[in-house]
Amino acid sequence: MGKSDRDAALLEKLRDKNWKADEHAMREGMKHKNYRVREFWAYRTEIQAPADCVEMGLSDAHADVRLAWSERDDYIPTREQVMRGLTDQDESIRQSWSNKKSFTPDAEMIDICLNDPILQIRWTWAERTDFTPTPQQIENGLTDEHEWVREAWARRKDWTPTSFQVQRGLKDRSADVRKAWAERTDFIPTPHQVFKGLSDEYWEVRKAWAERLDYTPTPSQIEKGLTDNDKDVREAWAERMDWTPTPGQVERGLTDSIAHVRASWARRMDFTPTPEQIEIGLADESWEVRLIWAQRTDFTPTTEHMKVGLTDDDEDVVKAWLNRKDIVWTAEQLVEGLQHPVERVRQAWEKALQEKNETLHSDSEILPSI
Repeated sequence: MGKSDRDAALLEKLRDKNWKADEHAMREGMKHKNYRVREFWAYRTEIQAPADCVEMGLSDAHADVRLAWSERDDYIPTREQVMRGLTDQDESIRQSWSNKKSFTPDAEMIDICLNDPILQIRWTWAERTDFTPTPQQIENGLTDEHEWVREAWARRKDWTPTSFQVQRGLKDRSADVRKAWAERTDFIPTPHQVFKGLSDEYWEVRKAWAERLDYTPTPSQIEKGLTDNDKDVREAWAERMDWTPTPGQVERGLTDSIAHVRASWARRMDFTPTPEQIEIGLADESWEVRLIWAQRTDFTPTTEHMKVGLTDDDEDVVKAWLNRKDIVWTAEQLVEGLQHPVERVRQAWEKALQEKNETLHSDSEILPSI
């Protein structure tokens, strides 16, 4: 058997998880001339790696071996090993060490990694929360050439921005960075910043500003948001409760083309719905909207409303009608519900009655309501 055949046989043996290896075999394997053998020993994680094997793996001449050993998490690396990994000439190894949580980085390590030429590594360190950045490191991150890094720094909550940094971030050329700044709550925006944010060309930025509650929107800003061409922005404005809608805004919102927007409007309790609005809401094509209207208690349902609600094809809608406190069902209605031809409706009746501990035998509690 030639050398290549012997190496192939050894590699196959290493792949076999049924082979019971030990520390002695690992030490011998880490001295093997074939780097693939040394690499595969890194994957035998059922063996607690001795410190000398770890050092051999992390200082190996071949990058694949160093990378494999850097990805093991069953040892606490020394500072020298960490520094060596974070400054390795191979970027995959530097990235691997940047992802490790088994060491606490010191000032030198942080500086080196935050200035790494590889974007992914700078981004990884901007996302790490196990160090307190210096003002200069923050400033460098906020002005990084790549938007991923700038966004990551804008999302960190362990530092307070200056007014200049806020203004610069809100005007960033990247929409994702502007959105990240709009979602920060550690600054009070100026009226001009609010105006620009609500007028941003990117819908997610407009939505982020619509969700901020640290400013009082003007009537024109509210109207602009309610008629935004993006459904999520309209929904965000419908969910704000720090303003009172006009009848026209209510009517428009309840008939919006998007179900989630209609649902948000149906949840608002700062308007009295008209009979027409109740009728339309209870017959909405969206089960979510119908459910919300069935749960509203600011109107008295008609007999027709109840009949339609009890035959809804959504179990939750039927259950909501059964759980209304302003309706007491007759024995006849209970029987009809429990014998309904639609299985989902029957199941909804059964579940609701079970929760209320009602039975068909307690006729004295089943009083006619209609």
